[in-house]
Amino acid sequence: MKIEKKITDACNYGDKRNTGDIKYVVLLDLGERPTPHYHVSGDKVYQIVPDNMMSATVNGARLSKDGVYHGICTKYNSVSIGINNNLSDKDSELCLHLIMTLLQRYDLRPDDVIRLKDITGEISPEIWEDNNKWTDDVINKLNDMLNPIRE
Repeated sequence: MKIEKKITDACNYGDKRNTGDIKYVVLLDLGERPTPHYHVSGDKVYQIVPDNMMSATVNGARLSKDGVYHGICTKYNSVSIGINNNLSDKDSELCLHLIMTLLQRYDLRPDDVIRLKDITGEISPEIWEDNNKWTDDVINKLNDMLNPIRE
């Protein structure tokens, strides 16, 4: 998978960090949010923030009981992927391949892939608000992609 680097100005992201501390991949809607590390859109994957720099995309207060990872998943230990709500089939496929790339890069499991909803309780990404749809569309597909690798 080709990742096009379009690194934003340094004022749009935080301090340097150790990539060995990355424990989560976080998906969220783009909207009016701070800059995520990656953006999947228009059948392309863009890297906006280097992995070794912090993005503030997972910051925020816990808004509901859904924010079970609040204080656990932080800007220090996560890499973020921004998506559009009108994700095409190609975008969805690219997103899964990007997640798989990040899982392998940081020796993570599908259970380490979460939504902003799981951190703050805010409905994001909206396309995967429903827990069953999230599990079917993302977690189960990642597990299926990993099975041939781990056998």
